[in-house]
Amino acid sequence: MKNLFYSLLALCLLGTFVGCGDKAIKTEGVTGTISIDGEPTADVNVYFIPADSTGSSGYAKTDENGVYQLQTLAGAGNAGTTPGKYFVKFDYRIAVQNGTMVENGEEKPTYDSVRAIADKWCDEKTSGVEVEVVPGANTFDFDLTSK
Repeated sequence: MKNLFYSLLALCLLGTFVGCGDKAIKTEGVTGTISIDGEPTADVNVYFIPADSTGSSGYAKTDENGVYQLQTLAGAGNAGTTPGKYFVKFDYRIAVQNGTMVENGEEKPTYDSVRAIADKWCDEKTSGVEVEVVPGANTFDFDLTSK
């Protein structure tokens, strides 16, 4: 019984010292501007997909000036991603009125979400965009086409 007590105490102490650790990974800053047909564009989603198993996927959405700051789920927000090669894909949708509906006696417009960039940009296999994130600050600007 005494040995069980000391074993449990040792496990608790070990857990205190080892703990779960900090789950954040070391990332490098990644930022840039995304334009569509030469105009910086808000609300464009950009995805960095690792070219091999060593990278960490990253995501960002452009602000009103078309600027993005990449982040990963495992790293600090807006901190970029791990060094390595990445394929890049994008998604940009706009609301297009498709009709109307009556709600509480009032007629209101209804909308569809429509892709507003060429289909090739929406798949990392067809976008033709590959970048390499290196230690330090990384800036990648992209000019997409709508057609």
